[in-house]
Amino acid sequence: MTTPIPIPTFIINLTSRPDRKKHILNEFAGRDEFAIQVIEPVVHQYPVISLWNTIKHVVLNAIDNKDDYILVCEDDHAFGTQYSAEALRDAIAEANELQADVLSGGISSLKGGLQMSEKLFWMEEFSGTQFIIIFRRFFQKIADADFNESDTADYKIASLTDNKYFSFPFFSTQKSFGYSDVTPRNNTQVQVENLFRDTEINVHILKDVAAFYKLRNEELLHMAPVELPENISIPTYVINLPERTERKTHIIEQFKGRPEFDVTIVEACKHEIGAVGLWQSFRKVVQMAIDSDDDVIIICEDDHCFTADYSRDYLLKNILEAHRQDAEYMSGGTSYFNFAIPVSSNRFWVDTCLATQFVVLYKKTFESVLREPFDDNVVADILLSRIISNKMILSPSVSFQQNFGYSDVSAIHNKNANLVDEMFSKCNTRLAKLKKTMKKRRLGDKNNG
Repeated sequence: MTTPIPIPTFIINLTSRPDRKKHILNEFAGRDEFAIQVIEPVVHQYPVISLWNTIKHVVLNAIDNKDDYILVCEDDHAFGTQYSAEALRDAIAEANELQADVLSGGISSLKGGLQMSEKLFWMEEFSGTQFIIIFRRFFQKIADADFNESDTADYKIASLTDNKYFSFPFFSTQKSFGYSDVTPRNNTQVQVENLFRDTEINVHILKDVAAFYKLRNEELLHMAPVELPENISIPTYVINLPERTERKTHIIEQFKGRPEFDVTIVEACKHEIGAVGLWQSFRKVVQMAIDSDDDVIIICEDDHCFTADYSRDYLLKNILEAHRQDAEYMSGGTSYFNFAIPVSSNRFWVDTCLATQFVVLYKKTFESVLREPFDDNVVADILLSRIISNKMILSPSVSFQQNFGYSDVSAIHNKNANLVDEMFSKCNTRLAKLKKTMKKRRLGDKNNG
C-alpha cells in the first residue's frame, strides 16, 4: 500500500510567543501525515494584515511548489478528539470532489450552513483560521485579493468563494491563551473554546432539523399529492392605522381581483412604541381568528407588496404542503435569516425570520401567541421566531415590503430609506445560493449512489 504524501503544513508563530510554539509542536508531535514548517508572520503594523499577508506568502510559494493543497495553521490550533489522519484525508477527498476552495477543520462561528454528507458541511460565513486546508484552485484568488485593516482573514476568505466547507465533528479547536495577537474580542475572560462549543451546538441543531424533515418527507411520500379546492379563500387580516390612508389604498390595490384572500382590514393598536403596537395588533388578529374558528390565517401589514413570482396556486399549494410538514408559521418573504434548511423545492426551514408584512399562521400557534408574556421591548418578528420552532419561508418569495420612506415600527428604517429593499434583496440572493449548493449535493448523492 502506498504511503500518502504528507500534507504541506504551515504553522504561523511569532518568535515572541514561545508558549504557543511549544503548544503547537506538541499538538503535531508524532503525526507523520503532516510535513510541518513553523514560519514567522510577515510583519505589519496591523495584526490582521500581518496574518493575511502571511497566508498570501504561503500560497504564493505553494503555487511555485505545485502543491494540490496546503494546510495553514495558527499556533493556537488544538486537535479535537474526533481527529484521525484517515478522517482528514477522507474529508479532503470529499471536499475536493465538490470543487472546494477551502476546507476548515473547525470554526468558532457560523452563518448559513448546509449538510452535504454525514461529516461535511457547506458554510456561508465563518470565523476561525486556526486549521484550514486551501486548495490549488483558490491560490490565485487569494494572491490577487485586496485586503485592508478593516478586513479579517476568515471573512475575506468567505467573501472570495462560495465553495467553502467544514468537517464535523470538528478536527480542530482553538486553545485559549488568555490573549490574541489578531482578534481583540478574544482578549476577554470569555474562553475561545466556548465559541467552538456554541457553534457545535448550532451544527447539531442543523443536523437534527434536517433529519426531522427528511423523515417527515419520507412519510409524506405515501400520501396523495395536495389538491387545491376550487373556491378556497384564506382569511387574511391586514393591519392598518386609520391615518395611513396611502397605505390602505396601496394594500387594497394589492388584493384587488384576488378572491383567494378573504380580506379584513384591522385597525392597528396604537402605542407610543410602534413595535409594541404592532405586537398588540398581532394578538388582536389572533384573537379574531380564534373567535372565527380559523384553521389558518394570513396576517399582513399594509406595506406588503406581491412579487412577480406570486400566483394563487403557488401560494396555496405551499400553505397546504407546509401544513403536512407540521409547519406553524410560513413567511411570504423575509428580510433576514441566519440558518436556512431546504425542506422542499420552494420552502426552507429557518431559525430566525424577520419582517412580518406577510405571515401565514397555523391554528396550532394561536394560543402560544396569546400566552406569551411581553414588555415594551417586544419586537414581533423576533418574538415569533423565538416561540415558534417550525418556521418556514417561501423561495421564490411572494411578498416584499413597499418602501414608503418611513416606518411606524422600526426607527432604523427612517434613517436608511433603502434598508428594507437591500435586506430583502440580500435574503433572496442567499436563498438562491443555498439552492445552487443543494443541487451540488444532490449531484454528489447521485454519484455516490
